[in-house]
Amino acid sequence: MFGETIDLLESLQITVLGMGVVFAVLVMLMAIIKVMEKTMYKDPLKKSESAKDTAVAKTVEDTPAAEVTGTDTDLELLAVIAAAAAASMGTRPSNLIIRNIVRLPETAPVWSLSGRADLMASRSKK
Repeated sequence: MFGETIDLLESLQITVLGMGVVFAVLVMLMAIIKVMEKTMYKDPLKKSESAKDTAVAKTVEDTPAAEVTGTDTDLELLAVIAAAAAASMGTRPSNLIIRNIVRLPETAPVWSLSGRADLMASRSKK
């Protein structure tokens, strides 16, 4: 076993066989995970999507459009936030009504903020 020599063709056959077995097992695991996903999470996803759609529709129908006052910077910020919220909800920004925007306080430690600032500064130099 340890004293035998293997030629190139045999070593390639062993390599291909090993890679084929690993690939087949990975495909089987992927199929098992997909089946489990479809059986376990099928109903809650559809219910939450339909509830979200009806909530957005009710908000748009029941509430009149709010008057927006402020500077151009505030309006641009409002447009960016509305576009991001609409993209995450899968609807158009004109279907949303934003009543109030409140900035949350930063809860990250100082070393994290410093590292983040250094990273952003290094990326802007490139």
